[in-house]
Amino acid sequence: MVQAAIVMKWKFIMANNQKFQKYINYIDRDEATRTKEFHQYNILENDGYNHYMEDPEKSTGLFTENKDQLSFDERQQMKKLFQIAQKNDSLMWQDVVSFDTNWLTEVGLYDRENKVLNEPKLKNAIRIAMKEQLNAENLKNSAVWTAAIHYNELHHIHVHIAIVEPNPTRKYVTFSRKDGSTYEARKGYRSKRNVDRFRSRVMSQLLDRDQPLAQISSMIRNQIGKQKGNMRQLPDSELRYLYNQIYQSLPPDRSKWKYNMNTMNSVRPKIDRFNKMYLDTYEKDEFNELQNLLNENSAFYMTLYGEGTKEYQRANDFKVNKNAELYSLLGNSLLKEMSNQYQEEHGIPTKNSSVDWDKLMSKQYQKNSSGPVQAADLSKVKKALKKDFQSVKNQQIYLKNMREREQQDQGFSR
Repeated sequence: MVQAAIVMKWKFIMANNQKFQKYINYIDRDEATRTKEFHQYNILENDGYNHYMEDPEKSTGLFTENKDQLSFDERQQMKKLFQIAQKNDSLMWQDVVSFDTNWLTEVGLYDRENKVLNEPKLKNAIRIAMKEQLNAENLKNSAVWTAAIHYNELHHIHVHIAIVEPNPTRKYVTFSRKDGSTYEARKGYRSKRNVDRFRSRVMSQLLDRDQPLAQISSMIRNQIGKQKGNMRQLPDSELRYLYNQIYQSLPPDRSKWKYNMNTMNSVRPKIDRFNKMYLDTYEKDEFNELQNLLNENSAFYMTLYGEGTKEYQRANDFKVNKNAELYSLLGNSLLKEMSNQYQEEHGIPTKNSSVDWDKLMSKQYQKNSSGPVQAADLSKVKKALKKDFQSVKNQQIYLKNMREREQQDQGFSR
């Protein structure tokens, strides 16, 4: 069973909670004391791998957005900020980001024999992910945070993070108790999408995935399908034959010439056959490269989320869905070229003019009865398909790149 490479748990408490005060009390203590008394201020029960959050065997010193290690004076300054946050009734969020030790070892971030972790890289990944997380939660200008890397021989290396707002921005909301009474408190919820995005960002940073994702985007938009508009002049006799077969099988109503419409059910297999032949003949290397990129993206998310989750199944379906999207895109490009050909042959009424369907039906009948259509300009079709195929490929490079860079919107849509 595939275990998730990274898991994350989070929880928040109100300012009057004893754990809030305990965390403040230990900010400026030495690391040995903070490690020994971790249970005094920790509010999370497990590390995400169903292991109890016991005191770590050792811990790095506190690090922040700008500092790898805080001096005593800097810890004092941070303590004051947390005290101000508590006085102003801020919430305190605590996150734990846990890493599968086997995965860290496999990707070269942890030397198990010498028990050495690439701490600078891990800290940098947390910083970049935190910056994006706070921005997504509208806390970018108000929140401060501290974090520490915890080691435990029996379980997983994890990063413990605490976040507060010295000048709170979260609004008060009315909540109901089980007995029916109500109370006012600040809203502490963070979206699941942002939390999942945090994990993905951390993993992307650790694996340095900028370049591969940029490659997918480039391939989809600039390499495959870039000769849009020249497919009707392809010399391939079988493609020309298929083109004519599809063209003569289309319904009279051009508004129905959309790849995924039900009226295209009988024609769609021919369109798919045409596109497959086109890819095998003219884009074979590019198509194989796209499949490798799709496999890599699927594997990334399957490793990130772990087997047995809904996200894992989505990752498993990722390649199938993206190839279906590719065929739909290419199919609509082919149909658009046929629509342009129809316009050249018959002339198409404007949106404001009436449609003489009897005349159009008559011409369609003549077309279907007269054998092969006039020489189809397959070169235009080739150009259309090449451009759209490249667009899909570029999208995959872009998705891969998004796991490294601070951009929004990625691919694996929920």
